[in-house]
Amino acid sequence: MVEQVERGWDDFWAEVFRVRHRRSLQGIEQYDKMVVEFCIEVLHLSTGSQLLDIACGAGDQSIEFAKHGIKVTGFDLAKSLIRIAQERAKVEGVKVNFYQGDMRNMSFKQKFNASVLLSHSFGFFNHEENKHVLRQVYEALADGGFLLLDLMNPYNIPVFQKTWTKLEGGYLLSEPHVFDAPAGILRGRPATFIDLDSGVVVLANEDALSNKDIRMYTAPEIQSLLEGVGFIKVDLYGENSLPRTPYTAKSDRMVVVASR
Repeated sequence: MVEQVERGWDDFWAEVFRVRHRRSLQGIEQYDKMVVEFCIEVLHLSTGSQLLDIACGAGDQSIEFAKHGIKVTGFDLAKSLIRIAQERAKVEGVKVNFYQGDMRNMSFKQKFNASVLLSHSFGFFNHEENKHVLRQVYEALADGGFLLLDLMNPYNIPVFQKTWTKLEGGYLLSEPHVFDAPAGILRGRPATFIDLDSGVVVLANEDALSNKDIRMYTAPEIQSLLEGVGFIKVDLYGENSLPRTPYTAKSDRMVVVASR
């Protein structure tokens, strides 16, 4: 019988999902360039602008922003991803201030021209904690600064399938997410990795599963949250690419831009 082991987010799964699995996605580099170009336009960024990239992962988009002359601070919970991001920035010849931390415990004060939470990196916590995250982002922005949330459209959630993906070092089994409509939560499912290098089956431990659920806010709900912490203007777009498109129930994304 093949040995099964449990591993946590920072010591295993973060690298599997945010590096190995991401690398397997066809056209991901072009996608990152597209998203960054969109953000630069709608957030009015230019050379020397200060940007906070929250939940930056392994730094893919942070580094792309930096290539445009933007001064980027990348922030992520996983130390393993921050180490990878720092190494990548060095190889790419750009300067990015990467560091590890929890988005619920930021302490920036009126420093940034803009902040982004990309790839649906908002909604991991209960309602009050999610609101607290937005309040901390508001406090991190300079007057006139912008926040961009790149979210899944709650009215047009992708159809998730059980999939096997061949990755570096093994195979990843991803179970489909399930939308809990009464709770408004997209509930994640455990993943399994067949580690060919060590000959074991890797399961997620309690830590790795702790933030697998995502609260799916509607447009009026997210607007109310943002205005409740002080943002004065909220715009919605249906794609994270140019040209800008209006947000509808059938849009692929719900991109929220709020100004302080």
